[in-house]
Amino acid sequence: MRFSALFPVFCAAMIQPAGPAQAQDALVGFDSSSFGRAVLSRNQSAGAGDIELELSVGDYNNEAITNYSPDSVFAKMGLSVGRLDILTDAGVFPCTAFIVDNKHILTNYHCVPGILDNERAQATRIESVMFVAGYTQQGIEEGTTKFPVKSHPVEAHQDLDYALLEVMGNPSAQYGTLKLAANTPHDGDPYWVIGHPMGEAQRISREKCRANRPALSGSKLLHTCDTLPGNSGSPVIDASLQAVVGLHHAGSRKDAVNFAIPMAAIIERSNVLVASLGTDTPVPAPQPDTQPDPQPQPQPEAPKQPETQPDPVAVADPICDALYAEAKSYNQCFAYEVYLEQCDSHPLSILAKGFVAAECSDLAEQPADPITPQPQPPVQANLRPWCGNGGLNAAESAICADPYLAGLDEEIELAYGRQSHVSAREQSQWRMGTRDACGGDTGCLGRVMIQQVTYLQTAPAPTTGTRRIAGNYTLGSSQCYVVTASRPTLSEAAAFAREWFPSRGDVRIFESNNGYFAVVLATISKGNADAMLADYKARRSIPSDSYCSTGGRFVAEIIRSGATAPAQKTMYVGDRVRTGLNLRQSPSTNGAIITEVPRGDAVTVLSNSNGWAQIRTGAGLTGWVSASYLSNTRPPAAAASCTARVINLNPYSNATRANGSGFLNLRSKASTKGTILSEAYLGDSLQVVSQTNSWAQVRCISGQCNSPYRGTGGVTGWASKRYLSIRCQ
Repeated sequence: MRFSALFPVFCAAMIQPAGPAQAQDALVGFDSSSFGRAVLSRNQSAGAGDIELELSVGDYNNEAITNYSPDSVFAKMGLSVGRLDILTDAGVFPCTAFIVDNKHILTNYHCVPGILDNERAQATRIESVMFVAGYTQQGIEEGTTKFPVKSHPVEAHQDLDYALLEVMGNPSAQYGTLKLAANTPHDGDPYWVIGHPMGEAQRISREKCRANRPALSGSKLLHTCDTLPGNSGSPVIDASLQAVVGLHHAGSRKDAVNFAIPMAAIIERSNVLVASLGTDTPVPAPQPDTQPDPQPQPQPEAPKQPETQPDPVAVADPICDALYAEAKSYNQCFAYEVYLEQCDSHPLSILAKGFVAAECSDLAEQPADPITPQPQPPVQANLRPWCGNGGLNAAESAICADPYLAGLDEEIELAYGRQSHVSAREQSQWRMGTRDACGGDTGCLGRVMIQQVTYLQTAPAPTTGTRRIAGNYTLGSSQCYVVTASRPTLSEAAAFAREWFPSRGDVRIFESNNGYFAVVLATISKGNADAMLADYKARRSIPSDSYCSTGGRFVAEIIRSGATAPAQKTMYVGDRVRTGLNLRQSPSTNGAIITEVPRGDAVTVLSNSNGWAQIRTGAGLTGWVSASYLSNTRPPAAAASCTARVINLNPYSNATRANGSGFLNLRSKASTKGTILSEAYLGDSLQVVSQTNSWAQVRCISGQCNSPYRGTGGVTGWASKRYLSIRCQ
């Protein structure tokens, strides 16, 4: 029925009190190496201030979507909602997004591209974006689908905090779309908010979830639905309309309410989303028909029967008059049905009933000649041009069956075509030696393919001469370059860098659009720029005329050859490493983690610095590792290990948290007197490090224990064997 989207336009009234304060950022970050997986590994978090980008109002009433059957309205609407993972040079930051048509998803501007403006994120570039659909069971990868997303929005408006992104593939074919409604919210309207708080499996806020009183404040929709970091971009769904009426984006601790952008404001601004409404787009109410339909005229010779004459007051119903005029202009069944549903006793309803009886009643009774749905061609055969070829190996078959992997394969092809530092032979060796070694393991394929895209897009320094890398090097509004000099020629800029910074290898040279070359010492936060520049100048580390710039004029970076490189050496991730060794962007434990190099992998050592080794992995990725974990010989295979699954608990909820039956404590020693370090939950998988008679020392492998409700994820602790099912290989 069209009525849910059409009728309220005629009777809704806008409320416009003063708006809320401007929101400050609250976000949660994860390890870069977990990008491409449904289960994220916690690496960092941030968030403070009076107003946050999401807020739990009172007791946390958010619940898992799997509490409801797959046929429930909650689960069906949740199909179109997914997690949006933004991979940056500072980690992975998840938000929520939802499908609005066959190639677009909607989320917050502060997620994409606004993460670069977030000082707490400390990100300078977005490397990749992915839409994770179907993640409903915490810690379970199976059943999820990943879709690559173009990081440059189709349209985005910071003042309305929305961004419309294009998805590679068609997620709506499998997961459907959410209907949008431009209705005016009313005080106390019942709402649902579906999303992925804290990057977890899908959850729904339903209890005590409603429009605030007042529902509107300035340009914001106020609601009382519980949310947490990661809910940014969640749809605010009107439970009566079962349509999206707002885009959740912020909350205030003082007022104990959350804020959303009314969908009506977004649709009015958007050049794309209006199409998502289809025929359900609310239209302005027409003026009541000033020419009334003929009414029976009173007969002067029969004044004794006034009760048979129509009451002129009853006829004057502007809403029903307007609905009838609208239905008459459409002259279609749905329009008259909307009118009759609301105005069955209206004087003109007899005309609408006649139309419905003559034109619409038999439509549902026509069993013949249905449109036979055409069988859909196998999606796998069309994901990549070569997928139809015979003789595919396991890795190629997995790529052809997964839209996300197929999108990465396309990115690799494009990146390879745009670069010159990797030969065809080297690319072929990567395919056969690294990619194909993953077999059908989609997680492995995703990781090595992302690494190859990064390697192809990052040109190494030339052995001789220079290389010019054109691109957009403009920083976000929260950061700036420390520009120490600007010279008219490259040779002068290089000479300046050698004179002032002879022992530093991280000085960069950028070409500006005016032909000059800027010498950049570092990238710093704008908030600290004045103090840092003053300190540098006081210590005469930089010239007195150095300044801070966002790089708006930079059009290319000049990659220079360095000093004679030391002899390269092949080493191995040694036996001191149990599973893998962190590869970082800089020689420090504060350096962002690029990926994890598995135990026993061969690597090429490029240089050494203060206990750190710069290496290149077999996948071609370059970074820094702690040199003490490298070995000259390949370590033996790891010894047999034991794993455990958490049992004898109840599913986690507010009730089982209160009675203690929903979690297993991980303690600092094998005793109930040990300090509680973390928690594990029913079904979690754990690595068993050691055992006593009644206790096991464990570390989380997968499940909710990676992101515990209390304590720290990833720690090693002691748990009672009563709640563990242990198996050893």
